[in-house]
Amino acid sequence: MKRVILYILICLTAVPFTACDDFFNENPDTIINTDEYISTENEMYRGFLGILTRLQNAGDHAIYLTDTRCNFLETAPNAPVALQNIYKYESTDGNTYADPTCYYEIIVACNDYLAKMDEFIAKVGAGMSEQGVNNVGSLISGAVRIKVWAYYKLGSIYGEAYWFDDPLQKMEDLGNTDVFEHLTDMGQVADKCIALLDNGVTLGGVNYPANLEMDWPAWIDPETESDTYEYWNYLTPQWLLLKAELLAWRCSYNDNQADWLWIRDNLLQFLYNIYTNVSIPHKDGVYTQTELDEGALGELHQFYNLNIPHQHGYCSNFFTEQVGNSDYNICSIMYDYNNHQRNRLVQYFCPAWPGDGFYLQPSRHAMDSMYISTDIRSYTQRQMMADINGTPAFSKYFYSRQGSLDYRYLRTNIFEIQPAIPLFRAHDINFLLVEAENHLGHWHEANTLLNHGLDNEFPDRGANGLPAGWDPRYIEFLGSRGGYGNLGIVGTAIGDYHNLPVDRNDETLGKDYVLRDDNNNIIEEGITEEDRIKRFDLALAREYAREFTGEGKSYSYICKMLERYEGDIEMQTKLADIIVAKYGDDLKGKVRATLLDDCFIDWDLQGE
Repeated sequence: MKRVILYILICLTAVPFTACDDFFNENPDTIINTDEYISTENEMYRGFLGILTRLQNAGDHAIYLTDTRCNFLETAPNAPVALQNIYKYESTDGNTYADPTCYYEIIVACNDYLAKMDEFIAKVGAGMSEQGVNNVGSLISGAVRIKVWAYYKLGSIYGEAYWFDDPLQKMEDLGNTDVFEHLTDMGQVADKCIALLDNGVTLGGVNYPANLEMDWPAWIDPETESDTYEYWNYLTPQWLLLKAELLAWRCSYNDNQADWLWIRDNLLQFLYNIYTNVSIPHKDGVYTQTELDEGALGELHQFYNLNIPHQHGYCSNFFTEQVGNSDYNICSIMYDYNNHQRNRLVQYFCPAWPGDGFYLQPSRHAMDSMYISTDIRSYTQRQMMADINGTPAFSKYFYSRQGSLDYRYLRTNIFEIQPAIPLFRAHDINFLLVEAENHLGHWHEANTLLNHGLDNEFPDRGANGLPAGWDPRYIEFLGSRGGYGNLGIVGTAIGDYHNLPVDRNDETLGKDYVLRDDNNNIIEEGITEEDRIKRFDLALAREYAREFTGEGKSYSYICKMLERYEGDIEMQTKLADIIVAKYGDDLKGKVRATLLDDCFIDWDLQGE
């Protein structure tokens, strides 16, 4: 007999919302669902906030589950046994940290919200206010994207998912194929998610696309639209990045040049529009000439490029709790300590935590081998790791460098720190662009974006244009328009450049390719285009693991590459060894074998 999914059948309700300061101030598990919880226009918004409380509950789940198994973190001596077992690659089925309930709760919440909105729109119709008519589509669109994000996480962590659109108002058996569709790999999950993003949903006889954005400040404070509420616009995953990520995953199962071209063209056009229209999403629209004269153009060039020196760039993603103050944030889950909204990040990572905690810390490998000493993420530079009370700690979320040598906590009371958890940030765009350019065979572009950037590759700042074959839109990445220009992913971090097969002296590509150094000495020859793609993918996986550690994404990225090269044991072994390098000899063989067999987290939703 198959186990009934008790743990994903939950009670969803509208969250009472009386003032902006009371945002998410209730525990949704203590409120009982009603048959028609959306009966007035105001409840459209309250219901959506109920979804966001579920998103908050899931915010730190992937960090403890997947980063513990990746190449940076190790368990501290007093870590719970369940967390130690995750680190040691013991069986994950039944491990409390591996339970996927939080993602299915989000899906149920979204399905329920969409079903109730369908009823509400059919009943109210043209009776909505002008503001309601303007916002209803954006709320629905946001719920659709949050549902897609939950499935994206399920597929990328577990390698499978059960798809359902039913609001589950009664218990259902997973074997009921009228309700559930078992998606057996991430390729199938990606297909379903992409279709939903492309088609949107039809409610009340109206089709609502999935790419509409809610202007939260205009709703919260319509008279002044104060910047105080600007960070609300960062609450929902962006349509463009969701689709691009899912297309990249789908290409691991069905390498499709059209998908890679879509990723490259749409992300590049998105950046091009920002640069040429002099506008920034989630800011104030188009800059005025006065703002440009006062230096806004420099800020513009920084946005979505992460091309600025470390004391301004990398830090601003994490060295503030108000992510709206960072030009590099795209979507984050935010928390408010004063309203009892918490994640466990500081408790798990900070050795000075006042109560029971400090379960995860940088591994010896992370401190000694992952970064060169100049890298802003290294143990030497203390931007991401630092000694706290004499103990090495992963300090990305709570311990900031405020000046040249001035380090401090984000709040006086450590237990009050409420770090936001980024879902997407500027570097996601950069990595996806490199990945797409690699698979399109544009290795000069891919190497430049990954390593040292356009400004270093073209020191004339585009005065003579770009080389033949380059997309002309890249000209806007150069510092000739102001700002810092493009320093590349690795260059931004002052990191260790990847030595990749791109010949600056010979335009010949393919098996006759010859790689020469700056003195025209042959370094390598005879590499095939297939091998070149592998080299770039391997470099991307290594750099991704360095950049996104502690964000619940690095491990899944390596899984994506392992899936892409299924059957290629040599390539898969190189990918697995990115993680294996962290472990001692007692665990190296076990970890490598597990990754080569099935890297995904095992959790059996169906049991006897």
